Amino acid sequence: MKVIFVKLFESYFDVSVPSAMRRLGWEVTEETFYTPKDFVHDSALQQLVHDRLEGSEADFVFTVNFWPLLSPVFKDLGLRYVSWSYDAPLRLTGTDEMENDNNLIFLFDRGQVRDYRMQGITRVFHLPLGVDPPVFEKALRQKRKATYGVSFIGQFYASPYMPILSAMDDYLKGLLQGICDAQKNLIGYYILPELITDEIADKVNERLIYIKEHPDDFPIDCSETGAEFAGRISRQNLIYTIATRITCIDRLTLVASASRVTPTLVCTDDTDSLKKLIPHAEIHGRVDYYTQMPVIFRDSVISLCPSLRCISTGIPLRALDIMASHGLVMLPATEEAYEYFENGADSIIYSSYEEAFDLMKFYLRKQADTIPMKERAYRKAKSEFSMEHRLKQIEEKLDD
Repeated sequence: MKVIFVKLFESYFDVSVPSAMRRLGWEVTEETFYTPKDFVHDSALQQLVHDRLEGSEADFVFTVNFWPLLSPVFKDLGLRYVSWSYDAPLRLTGTDEMENDNNLIFLFDRGQVRDYRMQGITRVFHLPLGVDPPVFEKALRQKRKATYGVSFIGQFYASPYMPILSAMDDYLKGLLQGICDAQKNLIGYYILPELITDEIADKVNERLIYIKEHPDDFPIDCSETGAEFAGRISRQNLIYTIATRITCIDRLTLVASASRVTPTLVCTDDTDSLKKLIPHAEIHGRVDYYTQMPVIFRDSVISLCPSLRCISTGIPLRALDIMASHGLVMLPATEEAYEYFENGADSIIYSSYEEAFDLMKFYLRKQADTIPMKERAYRKAKSEFSMEHRLKQIEEKLDD
């Protein structure tokens, strides 16, 4: 099997996927290009890719995430195009390029596959994410330096939701906040796409445009109202804005609750503001994915993984990172979490904040019980979720 791994941006798959391909005996060529600002239109990049890959006899070209501007180039070169997304949502509306018959577009979130299929897009397929435990082995040889009851590594998301909300009239404020609260309290079911309509997005835009054009009519500084988004809030972007706001609340709530009962480590970007919001937690900046992250997960009793709320059914990569690091993952209830994991055996799955906090306290008291759970999780990551296993599934699909 000959593969060209095309990289347009840095990703966590850049090491693990080519390594697993080579262990399978595949011949892999890696080609790196610049990251385009526009996913659909960039004629200079298209020409650059075409010129470099012309004459290639690869069985397929692989990218992390689907790039509409590349698909027609690969089609013109007679190359099959395999993409595998670890981002959700892709934030791409259906495009003609997605339906090119040289595409195999793999998404880890089954719910997103269903959404695309409902739009009539047939070249999308469900494939859960994979992980490559060998990339963490060197780091995990390190001795324990510190132990934590709970850890969290990830973003808290700077959502523009609150500035936008401040610009709305009372009716729209109540409507948006009601929708936000309904989704926040419903873990395991993604209802924002059903609740946010084009009509609501249009009304939000109308209000933002009015504020931008009549700043003197508004009681606070226009720059604090989200007015810079005027005319640019599509239904999709409004959904994402609310989803990231709820994700931030999820993460703050769980970390704050944990920090009151056990030593809690948080590794993220905006450390200064978090120190004020969650003063009982130990706040660090970013940590290295390969050398520091696995050790933190291994040395924590519980590692939190409250996923981005617009992941409707899928299992995020961070959950698999935790398992591959001999850690114990605590994640929200979703369709695929229940399908692939066994609650209380290889993971901790919660369906509300209250249940999450109760489960934290239970397993912190029963730390001996978490040791076999971590080992079962590691074995699952190494077998059912291994990169080799996933790549073989891609190969089978190519042969269909």
